[in-house]
Amino acid sequence: MAHLATHVSIDPSRVIEGEKVRGYKAEHYYPVHIGEVFQDRYSVISKIGYGSASTVWLCRDLRNERNYVALKVYTSRSKVHRELPIYTHINAIKTDHEGQKNLRKLLESFEIDVPHGKNICLVHEVLSMSMEDFRRYLPNREFSAEIIRETFGYVLRALNFLRKEAHVVHTGLL
Repeated sequence: MAHLATHVSIDPSRVIEGEKVRGYKAEHYYPVHIGEVFQDRYSVISKIGYGSASTVWLCRDLRNERNYVALKVYTSRSKVHRELPIYTHINAIKTDHEGQKNLRKLLESFEIDVPHGKNICLVHEVLSMSMEDFRRYLPNREFSAEIIRETFGYVLRALNFLRKEAHVVHTGLL
């Protein structure tokens, strides 16, 4: 479920930037650069997301160049980190529950030094395209009943695992 489907090239002269989050202040974010290497392992390829508390970067794993990861770099003002302990808890659960395999895995975490202290970084498996992107490739841009059933089956099994096995309640948007 967590595989990079294709390689897409973007014209480097095209500006694609979206720090339009209310209250955005560049100084709170670690200035990640394309080509930068974290932990002597993760080479930054491109930015794939951002939010009020972090930026997310597509990286090549230099220990296995066929592998890609998503590197989430928290802001320096992120004082409470709920995500890391939850992922650590979920990763530690030994179970046969089929919903566990439908969750994005935390591969590792580490800290980087910044002028105001340390920023936490999370390394995740890379997920494939969003449902909205997938819809663009479908005839008439419509999901069949089978695709909807199968997709929601995965989501419901993952949520069932979180509730029954991990005792975690997911409150964010999927």
